[in-house]
Amino acid sequence: MCGIAGLVDWGARDRDTMTAVLERMDAAIARRGPDGAGREIVCGTDGAVAYLAHRRLAILDRSSAGRQPMVSADRRHWITYNGEIYNFLELQPRIADRGVVLRSHSDTEVLLELLAHDGVEALPQVRGMFAFAWFDTGRGALTLGRDRFGIKPLVFVRPQPDLLLFASTPQALEASGLWTLRPSPRQRAAFLATGSVPGGESFWEGVSVVAPGTCVTARRGGDAARTYWSIDHVWRQPRPERPVAEVAPRIRAAIAESVGAHLVSDVPVAVFLSGGLDSSIIAAAARAQTSGPLQSLTVTMAASRLDESASARAAAERFGTTHTEVALEDLDLDQVLDEFVASLAEPTVDGFNTFLVARAARMAGVQVALSGVGGDELLGGYPSFTEVPTLFASLTRWGSAARFAGPVLARWPSSRMTKLGTIAVEAPSTLDETWWAYRGLWSRMDVARLTGRAVPPVPSSGGNPADPFDIIRDLEWRRFLQRQLLPDADAVTMCRALELRTPFVDHHVVEAVAAAGRWPRGSRSSWKAALCEAWPEWTTPAARHRPKQGFVLPIDVWLRIALSSPRPTAWRDVATRLRQPRYAGDVAAFLAGRLHWSRLWAVYVLERMETPS
Repeated sequence: MCGIAGLVDWGARDRDTMTAVLERMDAAIARRGPDGAGREIVCGTDGAVAYLAHRRLAILDRSSAGRQPMVSADRRHWITYNGEIYNFLELQPRIADRGVVLRSHSDTEVLLELLAHDGVEALPQVRGMFAFAWFDTGRGALTLGRDRFGIKPLVFVRPQPDLLLFASTPQALEASGLWTLRPSPRQRAAFLATGSVPGGESFWEGVSVVAPGTCVTARRGGDAARTYWSIDHVWRQPRPERPVAEVAPRIRAAIAESVGAHLVSDVPVAVFLSGGLDSSIIAAAARAQTSGPLQSLTVTMAASRLDESASARAAAERFGTTHTEVALEDLDLDQVLDEFVASLAEPTVDGFNTFLVARAARMAGVQVALSGVGGDELLGGYPSFTEVPTLFASLTRWGSAARFAGPVLARWPSSRMTKLGTIAVEAPSTLDETWWAYRGLWSRMDVARLTGRAVPPVPSSGGNPADPFDIIRDLEWRRFLQRQLLPDADAVTMCRALELRTPFVDHHVVEAVAAAGRWPRGSRSSWKAALCEAWPEWTTPAARHRPKQGFVLPIDVWLRIALSSPRPTAWRDVATRLRQPRYAGDVAAFLAGRLHWSRLWAVYVLERMETPS
């Protein structure tokens, strides 16, 4: 797990000048890898010169043999790589059978030799999270590759037709001095409407994103993309309905096997433990496959209804983990807010909670942590799986009457009723549109007021049109998980040099869930509820029966204090920026309880990203 950056020049530019560019890009990714740094300049055919940089967070083979950029045994191929290949030990014999003697015990070398011999056709064999830049000197070509779900980030630009820059973060592209980051007006509108930007696109104008499950090969004449895996093929498989008793063991086995694979490490692995279903399942499966101590960690919020410490403590006792609690009350809110915003690659309405847990984990000496991210999206744990179809059916049934009632609800002294009123006014005509309105932030009218632009069209889901559950799952997975949770998690954990692993976001698990078939709905609220009934020893009674909560911070309370006080003692910058005249009505609506805190939070983060000081 690391940071990567570099460039390829096909234009015979001054070597010293390009080396200085590389050094600046390298410095911009330094905090992603405190355990080592490497830079290489490599010449290829067609006049191509590759400048490669790497910052290392050493998890596998912590010796100098794992140093990057790394060259292949035949000296033709070079790689700078960020991620973990969980099945690298299984893949080693395939390389040995070809007569290659491995010089390290790292997953980097395994990936490099697979690419050297099989090209991108090797990637379907690989299990893990990764982003890499592979330079083939024999072809003068650079290939940028990304894992199936886009867990690890990778962006690139072409400042000139014969020059390409790439990096783990957009900020490293700007650090080159050859590119300036400018917010895309279209993406500003999309962010305020949904809390993220559309998949496969960047918030920054002109910056290209390597799509999940895709490789982009760059040559002098241009770039060519190739998809090696798509979740569409998984979702679209025909699935007969099967009883819970038949399906549950298959899913349980897949999750347990995935957790085991994600434990491969040369340093201790911890668990982010909330006491909820997802993290409890991860902790239980990890405990069953770990002989030594297993550390767990949670953040506490004393006297808050959002505090999960009691549930987490009960889960830690049940599974025998060495548990650490970090009190939120001890934080300097202004300091951590500045650190959080500085860590972001793009604006987001999420991620602050993960940032605080990651910060606490590193202070506790943790370098690798398992997270339950992805469980709700895959197994139907969110309220949206039941509420959105019900809402859509109601809007369809009431038609114009719902639209007439919308403005009345929008003035109700309740942010939830205001939200329902906004959805009714916008009158979504499909289940997809209803989900976007349900999950969204600012209404289309408000986005136009705040940005002067219309919201981009709503993309359709890739789920089975005949199954509302499939549609919601595809939207939650592809739009919320892949475009919001995963990018946020990478940004806020890697800024603390913490490797976050997500066993639910694993193609073996996803394919097993899809292949198992459709579960009977009946009175069950989600697949997750059925799974918990199938293995109660993996969860605590409290976790099985409590309502869905998740780790939520009291941001609404902090905002209310900052905006209500003439001289706030904390979050002074928040108050200053949101008290601008153009936000006066919105602040008043928030203080009156008619506007959800997430809308003002989105505005603030956007302001900070665009004008840091």
